[in-house]
Amino acid sequence: MEEMEIKTEYINIQTDFGFKHVFGSLKNKDALIRFLNALFEGKLTVTDVTYHDKEILPSEEGGKRIVYDVYCTTPVSRTESPFFPRLQSKGKGEAHSDHHFILEMQNIYTPPFEERMVFYASKMVAGQGKAGWNYELEPVFAVAVTDFNFSHLSPKLVRDVMLVDRESGEPLTDKLHIFLCSLKEVPAMWEECRTEMEYILFLIKNMDNMDSTSLAYREGRFTEIFEAARSSRLKKDEIVAYSQSLEKLRDTQLGIQYAAERAAERAAERARSEGRSEGRAEGETNAKIKIAQKMLKEGLSIEMITTLTELSESEVLSL
Repeated sequence: MEEMEIKTEYINIQTDFGFKHVFGSLKNKDALIRFLNALFEGKLTVTDVTYHDKEILPSEEGGKRIVYDVYCTTPVSRTESPFFPRLQSKGKGEAHSDHHFILEMQNIYTPPFEERMVFYASKMVAGQGKAGWNYELEPVFAVAVTDFNFSHLSPKLVRDVMLVDRESGEPLTDKLHIFLCSLKEVPAMWEECRTEMEYILFLIKNMDNMDSTSLAYREGRFTEIFEAARSSRLKKDEIVAYSQSLEKLRDTQLGIQYAAERAAERAAERARSEGRSEGRAEGETNAKIKIAQKMLKEGLSIEMITTLTELSESEVLSL
């Protein structure tokens, strides 16, 4: 059997294998620590992480089994964590709390993905309950890196979702966060990135297109992520798993693009065959609007929808 060979210097981090390999393995934990610190922008400092079993079995018969991409915790002093009221030292040693992190890489929108993230986070919250517990929660952070924008939310690079008052925006509690990080909002060029998170999301999106001559590598600022993604470090079984994961991602992306293009073509053809010439333009527009609405529900990006339907960005956003 012919040996598989990876033709790129770095692996694609958007693949299921690549994301878990770079951010979910003990040997690469420095890459995850860098990611989490960029996410919190100095509000919380992560110095170490402990990885846990990614499979959560149901507590009752017939319950839902969960498999996270990455699940880890980090112990933080409660006097230093921004997610606990400041405690007065009583001379009995410092109280620590585990902060829980769930990470997911999602390339294709499958409804209702946003509700799946709520379920994942809630499951981690509910799992803290035990006899004698006083309901003081340990912080839970569910982080999703997506290659799509949500049709009902305005485009944003990083969205931090909490339980807040709808009118005032005041948080009920800050022990539960859902972070949505969109690769669609990443700057097109490395030189255009400004924040730590923009740089890291740029690497996730473009890693397999770079090599040691790339500016991002030559700057030497994200060595831990580049080293974690270096293809030459993969073992034979990892190369096989990565190749299969890469093929699956590419097939999925091509399938969605093909389906969107065919749908747009059929919609335009139906519009052309409808009505008389004076109503044809209006028919085409209405058909494009209908197909754009379907594309939005499927989680396709604004950019792709405008390209395939020839509607303007403002027309698509108004939907």
